[in-house]
Amino acid sequence: MTARLLAGAMLSSLVFCAHAQSTGPLAVEERSLAQAQSQMRNTSTPSAAVNEDGLMVLMQQQQQFEEQIQQLQGQLEELRHELSTLKEAERERYLDLDTRINTLAERGQTEQPEDGAEEDNDPEADRAAYNAAKDKLVSGDFKGAIAGFEAYLGEFPQGMSRANAHFWAGKLYSDQKEPDLKKAEGHFQAVADDYPDHSKAPKSLYILAVMQAKAGEVSPAKVNLHKLIKQYPDSSEAGQAKSLLDQLNA
Repeated sequence: MTARLLAGAMLSSLVFCAHAQSTGPLAVEERSLAQAQSQMRNTSTPSAAVNEDGLMVLMQQQQQFEEQIQQLQGQLEELRHELSTLKEAERERYLDLDTRINTLAERGQTEQPEDGAEEDNDPEADRAAYNAAKDKLVSGDFKGAIAGFEAYLGEFPQGMSRANAHFWAGKLYSDQKEPDLKKAEGHFQAVADDYPDHSKAPKSLYILAVMQAKAGEVSPAKVNLHKLIKQYPDSSEAGQAKSLLDQLNA
């Protein structure tokens, strides 16, 4: 009887130990590992979400780049406008300075009327008519400027600014979209022939020679180039004439 009781007690003790082992530190560790894995699965970001976030970043960067490009394009347009304005202002200053210089020069070399001609030129009206045509040129009204210079040449046969009027009329006729080369050549030839001492004479001869060369009139062009080199050897146009002669003789 005592032996049976002792055996039962030992068996119960073994069962208890086995149960304790099943619920002991090993089981606790296994449960902790399982919980950690479950938590990782629950807290990990799906790959699709990661891709969407990256796409959003790229889209934002692209939008920023496009805004920067638009800003740069706007600045470029402003710079172009400023450059155009500066060029126009420089052109106006050149024309104004050129006119003043030539007016001063012509005051010291007032053109004398032909023998028997009456000196009935009104200086104030002369200057007003020429300046009116020049103002149209400066403002970009090229058709109005041509009409103004032609009117000046017709109304003031002894005008103080006839050489300038011929020169600018020639430039306008030659530079318009549909150039009238015959009229342009006539005005440049008038400067070269009638006002050989004028500051515009060498330039008029050179432009005339260039126009003739382009039109295939090589012989007249060479004649004018040689004339330019001989009469105005110290002018800047003389060097250009020599280069053009070399091209025509090649």
